[in-house]
Amino acid sequence: MTVFLSLLLTMLPAMAQEGIVVFAGQTSTLAVEAKDGHTYTWELYHEVDGLNLATEPGNCQTSDAYFIDGINTGASVEVMWLSPGTYFFTVTAADECSNNLKAGKITVKESIPVAYFLDPLPVCAGDPAELTIELAGVGPWAIEYTIESEDIIHTETAEITNSPHTIEVIHEKAGTYLYTITSVTDANGVTNNEPTGQVSLEVLPVPVTSPIERYNPLSEVK
Repeated sequence: MTVFLSLLLTMLPAMAQEGIVVFAGQTSTLAVEAKDGHTYTWELYHEVDGLNLATEPGNCQTSDAYFIDGINTGASVEVMWLSPGTYFFTVTAADECSNNLKAGKITVKESIPVAYFLDPLPVCAGDPAELTIELAGVGPWAIEYTIESEDIIHTETAEITNSPHTIEVIHEKAGTYLYTITSVTDANGVTNNEPTGQVSLEVLPVPVTSPIERYNPLSEVK
C-alpha cells in the first residue's frame, strides 16, 4: 500500500482529515513527489495531545509501529504497523531556504484472519483425500468448517498453527462433498464469520473388477 502526499505549508487541515486505514501486521509506503534540492524527514506519533508536531520528535514505540530498517528519510519510507490504534505522521521537506511540513493520520485496525480451502483432487471411495487450507493473519488459528453432501451436513473444527495446513479425510460413499470454512479466529481473538467459497471433493465409485476366464479351445475337445 503506497500513500502519496502533496506537501502543504500547514499541517492543521490535514490533521482533521479522516486519514488512512491499514491493518495490524501490514506494511505501507508513505511517499511524496521528490523535488530537486529537497530533503525529507518523517516522524511517527502515537499520542499528539499537547504536542507541537512541527518541533517535537516522533514518540511512537517500535512495538507499535516503526520505519523499516530504521530509515525515516527520503521521499518515500516504509512503515510496519503492529498495534491497532490511531497514529499520526509528519514529513518535513527542507531546502536551503525553507521547511515545509505535512501531517497525516493513520488508523490501524485489528488484522482480519482469512482461511480458505484449495481445490482438492478427486479420490476413490474409501481412499484418503487431502484438503489444504491457506490462512492469513496472526496464527495460531481456530477454524470451523462444514461438510455437505446429498445426505449429510455436519460441522468440524480444527486448531491450526501453520499455513498452509493439510487435513486428511476419508469418505466411504461415492458422491460430491462440499467443504466450506464458516469461521476463523486468530491468536488475538479476532473472528471472521464471513464464509469462504465452497470447494468440491469428488469421491468416485471404486472400480468393479471381475475375474477373467481364459478360453482354452482344448477344453471343448472330447
